[in-house]
Amino acid sequence: MKILLISAAAMVFAFIKGEDKLTGRWETAPSEKGNVTGVVFKADNTFEGYVNKKPFATGRYTLENDLFTFVDNGCDGRQGIYRVIFFSGNDSLRLQPVADSCDQRKAGMSRLVMGRVKYRP
Repeated sequence: MKILLISAAAMVFAFIKGEDKLTGRWETAPSEKGNVTGVVFKADNTFEGYVNKKPFATGRYTLENDLFTFVDNGCDGRQGIYRVIFFSGNDSLRLQPVADSCDQRKAGMSRLVMGRVKYRP
């Protein structure tokens, strides 16, 4: 009976919390120069950004509904807030700026369209 109750509670919590659509590895298609930009969003609310598998950014984030709020190791610690727009069955995303005083970061992030990287065993 305890196991059934714990399982039911876990299912209710998962339903209330909502599906985690962001955690995982995301990448752009190769650019004209062949560069691939990617981000790994981790379950502990940290992320690592890279270009051609070489790390260039790290930070912490929160995702509340569709608002992605973060601070990374660039832009003098200034916070960025973006709306995450998932599409193609939640396997693709783009970021729409809501508030970001770092113009260079905003310009780069506004152009990104990323797809979920799926692992095959």
